Amino acid sequence: MLEIQQLHFSYDKKTPVLNGLNLTVQQGDFLALIGPNGCGKTTLIKLICDLLEKQKGSIKLDGLDHNDFKVKNAVLYLPSDDVLPEFLTGKEYINLMLKMYNASMDEERFHRLVKYYSFDSALDVLIEEYSNGMKKKVQLIAAMLIDPEILIIDETLNGMDVESREITKLLLMNFSGPNKIVIMCSHDLHLLEEMCNKVVILYQGKIHTEKKIDDVRQTTSLLSIFRGIMNHEDLKNEIISS
Repeated sequence: MLEIQQLHFSYDKKTPVLNGLNLTVQQGDFLALIGPNGCGKTTLIKLICDLLEKQKGSIKLDGLDHNDFKVKNAVLYLPSDDVLPEFLTGKEYINLMLKMYNASMDEERFHRLVKYYSFDSALDVLIEEYSNGMKKKVQLIAAMLIDPEILIIDETLNGMDVESREITKLLLMNFSGPNKIVIMCSHDLHLLEEMCNKVVILYQGKIHTEKKIDDVRQTTSLLSIFRGIMNHEDLKNEIISS
């Protein structure tokens, strides 16, 4: 279980990005994390991954602090920026990631993933020659082989062709299960509604909405909820004045 309590963070120590955020994510949750730009999604992810130093509050996985080595080894983050070591080939990158996470190579699964993505001819090519979609594929192949307890995905399906997106959707939904936590950020609300079983919407550094996706489907949609947030008067004024 991932437990976040009274989490505060500010980049300038004046304007809060996260303001006393509380969140519990259970094993088995495939969580959609959404909100307006600047609401703190990426900041929250980086704090969970110990890429930023929290200023107040706690982040724990199964009772262990987020900067404990066991927790760091259990969390894998696929960022949106596609910054990969371009001097490595795809195969070298995959082997490096496995080594970093102390994970062994499952040859059968490796070849199956390579086949799914038609990636065999790209394995020995330098990453500097990869398209954005190819970079996403090699990241996902590595992630599926590492098999982390918590997988955090930030716009990972961007840049993929339709077939690769469908393959990735199936892989991620198959990956999620009773012993896993998946947290996914995307501007594609229909995709999130299709894949996830829970949604958290951040607004002004706090959780605005937290629902099961099944409950959302029965009464409304993620898009309708998000539009409702965007209709807040203070946010409309901010948009008009910007």
